[in-house]
This record gives sequence, structure tokens and C-alpha cells, in this order.
Amino acid sequence: MMEYDQYWYWLNNIVGVGRQTIRYLLKIYGDPQAVYEADVNTVAEQINDERGRLAFLQSKDPVRILEEWNRLREKKITFIHPESRQFPSKLMYIPDAPLGLYYKGSLPQEGHKAVAIIGARNCTRYGIEMARFFGRELAKCNIDVISGLARGIDGMAHTGALEGQGYTLGILGCGIDVVYPNENYRLFMQMERSGGIMSEYNIGLQPVSGLFPQRNRLISGMADGVLVIEAMEKSGTFITVDHGLDQGKEIFAIPGRLTDRKSAGCNNLIKLGAHVVTEVTDILDILHSDNRNSTYMNTIDEATSPVTKVKLAPNEKMVYSCLRIEPKYLDDIINEVQIAPQDVCRILNQFVMNGWIVECTRNYYAIKL
Repeated sequence: MMEYDQYWYWLNNIVGVGRQTIRYLLKIYGDPQAVYEADVNTVAEQINDERGRLAFLQSKDPVRILEEWNRLREKKITFIHPESRQFPSKLMYIPDAPLGLYYKGSLPQEGHKAVAIIGARNCTRYGIEMARFFGRELAKCNIDVISGLARGIDGMAHTGALEGQGYTLGILGCGIDVVYPNENYRLFMQMERSGGIMSEYNIGLQPVSGLFPQRNRLISGMADGVLVIEAMEKSGTFITVDHGLDQGKEIFAIPGRLTDRKSAGCNNLIKLGAHVVTEVTDILDILHSDNRNSTYMNTIDEATSPVTKVKLAPNEKMVYSCLRIEPKYLDDIINEVQIAPQDVCRILNQFVMNGWIVECTRNYYAIKL
């Protein structure tokens, strides 16, 4: 007889069965144990992916499941799920919420304020100094520091937080026991002892590019605000910013030199309305304010504008929902929404007049933060 947590572990580790399918099965059967105990062929028919269907038919091996479970314990890795007492409440209701997490070390205390510090991997000396400084000073102020344990800004933010004797959490885009990049091995070990390491992915899974954008929603999800330190105009950093906007997080940016390409992304964020940060109190004042700024939303709840709470017509909703903080060309918007060009232009012009979006340059539009 398996433990209840082990049923969750089993359901999260069937190759080809993703979060969407797991949610569907839980909706039908109620909980992972009921899925496990149901007729295997009946359940398999509910799985559309052929690889997932075949893997499910072969997955009910309690001996193997127990061996894998014990291997996690040997490595001092804890697996948690949405019904676990330790599961972070900040991740419970984000879009595409995780259904299983692995961690080493400790998790943040519930109710603690946290800031995600993100930015370029190939950063400048200025970026290194700023990431380390803000990581350290935020930690001294009892603010948890969240990042992705990558080289550059991430690693320096974690390092600063440890120097400030605060808590820092690294969220991986690979298996929970995989150190990537190798140059961060000592930092990884130190965080395991004095902070925490977390991942959606089981032991041994090597890093591949497709995993990191998914990981980024957890980095912003675990934080109350996202601080961007150095990012080029077209940067993967903005995936995390977009997730933060979707989740209603505060967005902060450190300004840089106008001639520095690696500061162009931060400077554009500031133009679009992100909080300008030149000292730690700029962040603290926002995080400890009782009135969270509701304009930092990038999604539409049903047919309601997140900026003004004004009801939008269906075509208006479609146009607004396809915009992001990165400027999008008019032709791309028209192709995406499949609405008559003259109607798209009329809607965009109205949004600009209302102050909901900005026309950054001719025929390029972006959400105004």
C-alpha cells in the first residue's frame, strides 16, 4: 500500500502526461489515489497523447515508485504537491500552477515578502555589482531573494542575499539535483545549506531550452515583485516579466546608460511604467504599501480591462489580450486576432487615447504598465 504523497509523485512522473491532462484526470476521479485505483484501460482512454497513454499503461509499478521515492530521501530531496502542508501558497493560484515540486534545503516562510531578481547572463560589471548589492540589501531588510541560479545576474543576486544573511531560493529549469551551470556548484551547495533549491523536475533531468520559460513562471510566482537588472531589448528576461504581469506582481527596473545595449530593456520597462529603482527603499516602499497597484496586470479577467475595470467588447478584448510589454507590430496584431485591419486600428487608437497602451514608435504597440 502506497502513501498518499506517493500517488501524487506517481501521477506527476508519467512520461507524456502533462499538467493539463493531470488536471483533467483529477477533475474526473477526484484525487491521484482514485486515478491509480481506477481501471487502467478506462483511464488510458482519457489521455490524448499516445506516448502518455502507453506510459500510463506501464506506470503502475509500486516497487519502482517506492525505489524512486527512497532515492529522493537519500538525496535529501522533498517532493510536495498542492495538498502538502509545505506547498507555497503563492503558487497555488497562478496561471498553470505546478502540481508537483521538489526542493532541497528549506522553503520560504509563509507571509514573507520576496523579490525576484532577474537579468542578463552575460552582464556587465555594473550589472554584477547591482545584483549583488540589491540581493544583499534586500536580505538585510528581511526580504527573501528569488532567482534562477543562472550565471550572471541570478548568481550574483543569490550571492548577495547570502552575504546579507537572508533567505534566498533558486528555482531550476532542470532536475532538482542537477547543477547548471557548473560554475555555480559552490553557490548551489551553499544555498542548499542556508537557503533553498526548488524545481518542478525530478532528479537527473538535464537542462534543455524549453524548460526555462516554464520555470520562469515559478520565479515570478514566488515573489511579490520582479526586479530587472540589465536586459537587452529582446531578452528572455521578459518572459519572467510577462509572467509577473499575468500574476499581478509589481515590476521594478534599474536604469542604465542610454548607450548601453544591455540596459535597453530596463530603460524601456521604465518608459512603459515600471517602478524606477535607484535605492532599496524604492522597493520597500512599494512592497509594504497597503495599496497594491492594480495596473500591474497583463491579463483580462473575463471581459474586464485590468486597467480601468471597464467592460470590453469581444473584439476589444481580443486585441488587448494579444499585447505584451514588448512592442508588437501592427501587422502581427492583425494576423493574430483575425479582425478587420480598420477595426484593429480603431481599437488600438482608442486604447492609446485611454492611456491603456502606448505606441512606442510608428505602428508598434505595447501595454502601458
